Amino acid sequence: MKVKVFIMTDLEGATGVAGNFNDIFPGGRMHEPARRYLTGDVNAAIAGAVDVRADEVVVLDGHGPGFSLILDELNPKAELIWGRRVLELEGIGGSFDLMFVIGAHAMAGTPHALLPHTIGDFHNVWLNGRPVGEVGLWAALAGQHGVPVGLVTGDMAAVRENEALLGNVETVVVKEATSEFAARCLHPKITQKLIRKAARKAVRRAGEFRPYKPKAPMELKVEYVERNRAERILKRKGVVAVDGRTVSCRGDNVLDLYNTLIS
Repeated sequence: MKVKVFIMTDLEGATGVAGNFNDIFPGGRMHEPARRYLTGDVNAAIAGAVDVRADEVVVLDGHGPGFSLILDELNPKAELIWGRRVLELEGIGGSFDLMFVIGAHAMAGTPHALLPHTIGDFHNVWLNGRPVGEVGLWAALAGQHGVPVGLVTGDMAAVRENEALLGNVETVVVKEATSEFAARCLHPKITQKLIRKAARKAVRRAGEFRPYKPKAPMELKVEYVERNRAERILKRKGVVAVDGRTVSCRGDNVLDLYNTLIS
């Protein structure tokens, strides 16, 4: 049986990426190297998937404005969705069997993590009372389509966070933070071998993974950095205040909740 794989990407958790946000964003000293490192990680995941049973691989450029991957260096066996997306997991659907997350970082406030944050300007996000980061939100959005996560790569803190949330998924630690802006990094030739091997294993195990589906009705709760954003979001239907910077919303559809409080 063939397997169809969706790959969600981020930049901060890619091999070799370190520094502050200004270093890795466009114009920063690490931006172009970071793009190459991420593209190398993604290529390794694509190669591992097609080594075994994957007959279709679609990659979503999920960092910022969506131009972090290098198209002409991407493995041609995959298709790429990039540019400013409308939906957080643009292009995913029930036809996919598996999702990989390449370049994951830990949620905001995580100790011993490189550039920990959640969607940029949130202090905390909870789904059914459980703190989640970006990968947790992506897993829930994919789970709504019946698509499980099978592989997560990133820094050690991100990997540990998502092992605790998702269970026995395949993982690759590409670096370990020594501070918020520095990390002890494996060489790309090493991490690419590890990612390719893990991707093979994930595809072979495709039938073992279960979609992440928090029990409905779900509650999504968000603590914003800025109080005025909470005040603006409170004007939306179904949103209630928890405190001055925190709001919540309940419903049966995680995408609707995401679009209400986060988009």
